[in-house]
Amino acid sequence: MGITMRPTGLHLLLVSTSREWTRAVETAAARIGAGAVEAAGSGREAIARLVTTPRPYSHVLVQPSCSDGLIEDLHGLTSGEVGSDTRLLLLGPPATPAPRIRVIAQASPQSVGAALADAAVEWPSGRPPGMLAKDVRDALTGSMIETRYQPVVRMSDGACVGMEALARLRHPAHGMLAPTHFVPQVEDAGLAGQLTDAVARRALAELSRPALDGRDLTIALNFPLDIVLVPETMARLDAQCAAAGVRPEQIIVELTESRPVDDLAALRRSIERVRRGGYGLAIDDLGPSVPHHAALLQMPFTAVKLDIEVIRDMHGEDGRAFLLDTIETARARGMTIIAEGVEDRDTWRRLAARGVDHAQGFLISRPLPAAALPIWLDAWTARRAQLVQALRGEPDHTS
Repeated sequence: MGITMRPTGLHLLLVSTSREWTRAVETAAARIGAGAVEAAGSGREAIARLVTTPRPYSHVLVQPSCSDGLIEDLHGLTSGEVGSDTRLLLLGPPATPAPRIRVIAQASPQSVGAALADAAVEWPSGRPPGMLAKDVRDALTGSMIETRYQPVVRMSDGACVGMEALARLRHPAHGMLAPTHFVPQVEDAGLAGQLTDAVARRALAELSRPALDGRDLTIALNFPLDIVLVPETMARLDAQCAAAGVRPEQIIVELTESRPVDDLAALRRSIERVRRGGYGLAIDDLGPSVPHHAALLQMPFTAVKLDIEVIRDMHGEDGRAFLLDTIETARARGMTIIAEGVEDRDTWRRLAARGVDHAQGFLISRPLPAAALPIWLDAWTARRAQLVQALRGEPDHTS
């Protein structure tokens, strides 16, 4: 069942140079009480608005000829992500088909108004369909695997220190799928290694582009623990880094534990092999439920990432005790402490006061396509001093 969107209180961004489309959109907005329509003259400007505007847009309406060829990137920032608060609408058909993006064919207030008032349907059953084994294999051998990048910033001064690469799957019929909707099928098919390689290869290629060169950013790549145990894994990563011209010290290997690993001695040997290669190494999603979490903290990691549930539970007695014990142990071993899921100012302040080094979450940025990264970086750099000053002020009770 779809979610009915009320036609009032909408926040519209229009990307068009056509008087006809502008008049149609503005007239439709006025008729349904949507208020003023913000204008952007290009796809690049629209991306800049999307990654810096505190209040999410309800709709982004784009004339394809004004998109700078960034329709897929705009889609990735809006309704391409399951659960996004923003919908992308095209004002006339694009040069190439754009599955699951609604096209408004006629430049009339009636057509635009009907599209704005439509239900924001994602999946007919409320969830995407399961993937067959063949679909999984096709995805890994084709171009369906994509990446998004979520910035990580230093809490002391707000400087961006790196990005985490996150896997996405663009299904030809069902649109963009988040990891929860395809990674389990990949692992069940025994293809986790291929997925890890595919994401690493794409991330290294995208983040070695000239627009991001020289910014001194790290790239965090997720590696399942059982994949790191395979000796050939790091040899493949070495080759990928060499091909992309990326130094190992620019990479942080984030170890995820989707499948239990009980041979801690073998795990330590694998971890030491990663460190000898010059890579940073982080424990990902660390929380009380992670098996052997105390033993993991004694291994030669360079960073620990606190699970989002730890952040949410830090106000309770048990959650606070785990958080403080983990921070104390990690700091004594010289690890960088990173908090995931930082979504409001009060959380930032509490974590900074407890000694957390880096933050990642929607307060800083949602996951971004590669084309949006330099735009976000420039905007964040320009305003981060003011933001950090505000974060050191009174608690934000409106977040």
